[in-house]
Amino acid sequence: MLSHESAALLWGLPRLGRWPEPVEVADARGTRPRSRNGVVWRRTPFDPAEVVELDGYLVTGLAQTLVDIACTRSFLNAVVALDAAVAPVLRADGDRRMPGVDPMALAARVRDSGRRSGARSADRAIAFADARSESVGESLSRGQMHLLGFPSPLLQVEFGRSDGRIDRVDFDWPEYGIFGEFDGDLKYLDPAFRGRRTIEEVILDEKKRADAICRRHRRRSIRWDWPIARSRALLRSTLLESGLPQVSGELPAS
Repeated sequence: MLSHESAALLWGLPRLGRWPEPVEVADARGTRPRSRNGVVWRRTPFDPAEVVELDGYLVTGLAQTLVDIACTRSFLNAVVALDAAVAPVLRADGDRRMPGVDPMALAARVRDSGRRSGARSADRAIAFADARSESVGESLSRGQMHLLGFPSPLLQVEFGRSDGRIDRVDFDWPEYGIFGEFDGDLKYLDPAFRGRRTIEEVILDEKKRADAICRRHRRRSIRWDWPIARSRALLRSTLLESGLPQVSGELPAS
């Protein structure tokens, strides 16, 4: 039965960086044979009734898979998967559509399992998970801000237009008069996101939208992309230069 990262891959859960090459498996009998030849055996508590078949493979259930990777991944890598999974509908790669998982149920599963290794890290990541993060880039950015000690933003905040329409932004700090947007490449390069607009038209529309929010709602805007989101140093300088203060010291990432 596939578990941990191998199960996460089949579930379509996001991950930062490359996927591990070894195949991770768990023995339904609770034993753990010797790991070798590209196969890593894992011991994980699970309910056999939760085991499912995906693409012809038996894998741990979604909730158990999330707990396993939350216990073994870094904080940021756990958060990008948990944010995608605690949404009302699982935000997964591919066309898999199913309900998300209640974060309180995940926390209870960690507690009831009695596991020691990684439990504290899992609790930390599960408590931080937020279904309102709508992309891996937003989840990564939010986690980096937390680790850097910046104030927590409001997510997916709506601003009204004079014509009754709504503009929504990824991050908002109303107490500082600042809103922020993570700019992924798909917004500009993927025809499905652009509609019938050219890249230049998308860029111009985004500028006009941001200018209108700044003017109408007395906000300043910050934008960043993947290279900045990945680099804690670059994101820190970007936020500071835009007027957002660090309110606490930097936290360890692991």
